[in-house]
Amino acid sequence: MSLSLKLFRTTAFRLSLIYALTFSLLAATAMGFIYLTTKKELMNQTDARLQLEANILINQYRAKDIDALFESLQQKQHDSRTSFFIYVLVHREQKDITTGFAPEYTTEDGKQAFATLPMGVLLKTDEEHDEDPVRVLLTQLPGDYQLLVARDLNDQQKVLRKIYNTVILTILVTLALALAVGMIFGQQVLRRIEKVRNTAGEIIDGDLSQRMPVNRRNNEFDQLSRTINSMLQRLEQLMHGMRNVTDNLAHDLRKPLNRIRNRLEVILLENRDEETYRETIAQTVEDTEELIKTFNALLSIARAESGERRQDWTEVDLTGLLEQMAELYDAAAEEAELKFSADIERGLTLHGNRQLLAQAVTNLLDNAMKFTPKDGHVSLCARRINGTIEVTVEDTGPGIPPAERDRIFERFVRLDSARSTPGSGLGLSLVKAVASLHQAEVDVSARNPGARIAIIFDTNTEE
Repeated sequence: MSLSLKLFRTTAFRLSLIYALTFSLLAATAMGFIYLTTKKELMNQTDARLQLEANILINQYRAKDIDALFESLQQKQHDSRTSFFIYVLVHREQKDITTGFAPEYTTEDGKQAFATLPMGVLLKTDEEHDEDPVRVLLTQLPGDYQLLVARDLNDQQKVLRKIYNTVILTILVTLALALAVGMIFGQQVLRRIEKVRNTAGEIIDGDLSQRMPVNRRNNEFDQLSRTINSMLQRLEQLMHGMRNVTDNLAHDLRKPLNRIRNRLEVILLENRDEETYRETIAQTVEDTEELIKTFNALLSIARAESGERRQDWTEVDLTGLLEQMAELYDAAAEEAELKFSADIERGLTLHGNRQLLAQAVTNLLDNAMKFTPKDGHVSLCARRINGTIEVTVEDTGPGIPPAERDRIFERFVRLDSARSTPGSGLGLSLVKAVASLHQAEVDVSARNPGARIAIIFDTNTEE
């Protein structure tokens, strides 16, 4: 399909056509008003001049007599200054001019009437000028005399025709220019849409690195393209993360599944005593529980990232929740021969999901206690700082290298120092997902020794 044919089918061209027709209609209305106003004003000027001429003659008739009026009319007929006027004075008995005369309007006293008549009605002319318009003022004089003063309207009609032709030409030029501009803009919009369509086609074909074109004009297309590019960036990250999750999940689940299979195959080779069976079942149950924990963690992360748990949000007493967790981990730290401290500000509340918030803080505390050596120190702190609530977990473990601080929140990612410890590498991923769901930030920094991870909730953006 050619570009021009596509152009006529675009919404942009149709809108441009509507705007062009609307603008042309407005221009036609304005120019028509100007034309009619000009026509009326010219007619008013002609009527005023006829009225003036008739009044001069009437005053002469009143001051002298009918003979003086006849003499004055003869002089005017030979006067070059009044040669474009027509004068007729007759007695009603000779000819009744009012016969067939249809006045357009009359003066207040009813003695004068205005009308527009063909030239042939007043004078004997050639057929070419019989239909030429003439403006006529008919006055009834005392003594049954009728005075008719008329003026040829040919010059006025020429002016009006020029104005009319100018009006029509202006309307046509306006419509043509509006359509041309509409086509130009329509073509630009169509080219931009073609670029977007081609890019979208490449993305559909699997190239997620493609992005919508963005210009410097920062118009609505650029703003839409930036929004779509952000969505594509997020989609590419999710797809990349999904591939990583799939690979890591297959790798991490293969080990416990292989252990379960090998363990069961070995025990089936020959009869064993009851204690051996019990030990094998216990080990299998333990591996199965690890698998269930992994799947539950993945499910929790997926729900948190999708925002599904927002329907369960309530006003959470964060101070009470953290104090309960501090009591539990104080006992756990004592068993692990660690020091534990808590500094929780009173009156902290947060609108969110209590279960997810508890799970996020639990994961931070579990990680801190898991990697902190004996006689080390783990602390939980929560305080309000400049319109935010900051929940911080610190430890004196090996710490997190600066280059790995972004990677620790990816699923199944485990640092070299953590490979000898049990776990699936999903704890901090859940922390990140819960923080994002609550529009919070996660800040990772170093201690000497150890690490500090803080979840910073902006209370100004709470829903």
